[in-house]
Amino acid sequence: ESARAPPHPAVRVVPSDAGRARDPMTQSPASKRPAPEYEGDGETEDEMEQKKPCLYTEAEVEEIVAQRMKSYRSRCLVSDLLQDPFTPHDPVYGLLQFPRIVRVIVDTRIFQRMRHIKQLANCAFVYSGATHTRFLHSLGTCHLALEMMKELQRRQPDLAITKRDILCVIIAGLCHDLGHPCYSHMFEMFMHKQAAVIRSRAASRGEALSEQEEARAKKFEQWTHEAASVRLLRLLFRQLADPLREAGLRADADGDDFRFIEELIDPPKKELEEKLERGQLKVAWSSLMRGRSVEKAWMYEVVSNWRSGIDVDKFDYFRRDAKFLGIHREYEHERYIKMAKVVLDADGVPTISPPAKDKDDLRDNMLELRKTLHHMAYQHKATKKLDHHMVDILTMLNEGLLIKGVGGNKMTIGDAALEVDEEAYLKLTDAFIEGILLSREAEGSEEACDEYQERFVKRRLMRMVANWDLPRAGEVDAGLAGPIPPPAEAVVLRGVIAGYEAACKVERPEDPKRDVPLDEMRCSVVAFHYGMKEQDPMSRVLFHSKTDESKLGFDVYGAKPLRHKVFVFWNPPSNNPADETTLNRLSRSFQEWAARLVAQHEAAAARDAAMPPPPSPGRQVARGHSPAASPARSPQVAAAPRPVTRKRSLRIATSATLNDDDLALGRTR
Repeated sequence: ESARAPPHPAVRVVPSDAGRARDPMTQSPASKRPAPEYEGDGETEDEMEQKKPCLYTEAEVEEIVAQRMKSYRSRCLVSDLLQDPFTPHDPVYGLLQFPRIVRVIVDTRIFQRMRHIKQLANCAFVYSGATHTRFLHSLGTCHLALEMMKELQRRQPDLAITKRDILCVIIAGLCHDLGHPCYSHMFEMFMHKQAAVIRSRAASRGEALSEQEEARAKKFEQWTHEAASVRLLRLLFRQLADPLREAGLRADADGDDFRFIEELIDPPKKELEEKLERGQLKVAWSSLMRGRSVEKAWMYEVVSNWRSGIDVDKFDYFRRDAKFLGIHREYEHERYIKMAKVVLDADGVPTISPPAKDKDDLRDNMLELRKTLHHMAYQHKATKKLDHHMVDILTMLNEGLLIKGVGGNKMTIGDAALEVDEEAYLKLTDAFIEGILLSREAEGSEEACDEYQERFVKRRLMRMVANWDLPRAGEVDAGLAGPIPPPAEAVVLRGVIAGYEAACKVERPEDPKRDVPLDEMRCSVVAFHYGMKEQDPMSRVLFHSKTDESKLGFDVYGAKPLRHKVFVFWNPPSNNPADETTLNRLSRSFQEWAARLVAQHEAAAARDAAMPPPPSPGRQVARGHSPAASPARSPQVAAAPRPVTRKRSLRIATSATLNDDDLALGRTR
């Protein structure tokens, strides 16, 4: 007894046989207590009794502790699975601490497959350090989701955040990329190409697509990894039904936790944005979302923010990708997590709001970082070449290789992804594909193996015909017609091939002409923006003032972040490599086509400017816009004459060795 650490100074523990039966949570009557050991000067017996330490037996102390722990657990909804933390070490954040249910999910085949899927796919062949995986990114997103929920729970207890809410959000962060197959986002290029293959085969037969072929082509065109993630998530729910139930997840009057996690990963963004623009989001919420009520709508902005795209998923991959790419620039997401709060928007829907003083930090250090990563890595010209080569290789494998799915059924790679087969789809990892390509043992993979050796191992890549940076409004070379709409990839390639004959007569006409079929050409039209294409995400973020709680507002700076590039590549067969003459002719053909496109765009704009505006007495006014702010133009006022602009360059880069006279075509009209 004497060796034990003493209890709290206000509590004296006495042996069990010296105690008396009484309620441990209340004070015993004074008459049953031992006589006071001292008399206070001028104090009554009751006052002395209140100051006297209370005596409890060991059994009573244990009962008090048990009752208080039971009360704490009932308030916090803590289960046994949350008592033993899962503590992996992350190269970006260091030691992580998760509830034990996270480890239960991580230790499954569905999740572990992400160890073998590189986060940046073929960027690793351009930036050698970019070999980090979807596995690490998923753990990092889960960590930031947990930190944000804990911080909001601490600073805003009125939000009534429960442990169920926290569990759902961190599981969504953990599983948001479950559906990524081999080579991450590049695989979607492969899936969309299969639709083009179906249509081209029908065209070569001179036949229209049957209803079945049309439906199949549309399924390939509409395939997304988010939908695949939800399919695998449901499979995970079935496999882990008992542990998830023990952790506290369920469907009741407070919400359907399993549906909530699905909605956090893949919310109906278009429908939500439409209701938000119309001011009907609060009324329509219950018809769109089943996981949580509108009072907790802000939780849908933590993992996959449908409002602005500013979420913990991007916080993690911005920092993680920059680290492994060797780009020494990062956004301090810790400030956002610690400073953001939940406020009500104009329609009474709660949303996450950063402080107004952080506007410049968000724009300059986060959104601009996104564009930097796309420019330097994701949309690097060598990365685009490698992506096109890998799409070709996967298409070859899709023609000859069959993989075993559920029930022993054999299927192609495309069908395994299209159906999200529970057995075959889980095999689609970088390691699985590269193992086939390097071993050269799988039946039906010979052609794909040869192509991989030529393009990736020996690094004999396709040649760049053109890299056109489309001008934006307000730039010197944009003209009065405004920005040029990005052309379709098929339109670009047909235009280049159509002008190739004429280019051969101008570019080194003494050299023989080489036939260039359309299937040797590749095109990528890429966009550089802040994550919402034409729209500035900052205009969708409701900022709050730290000094004036009633002052809320959006950033109406009106940035135009969208910029497009057109990449055109020539991919001749490996047994007949590219020659400089043909490359120069293709580049000239593209520049002629681009000049014609600009001329047509400006001519169309001039015709539109010359036409009188149509009458619009019932013109619909945008929500929040005052009609008085934009008075109608007086019909007596003549339109201002178009100023004369100087000739300008089209800013087209190429791998062709054109001389200054040839390049003048691309600089002026």
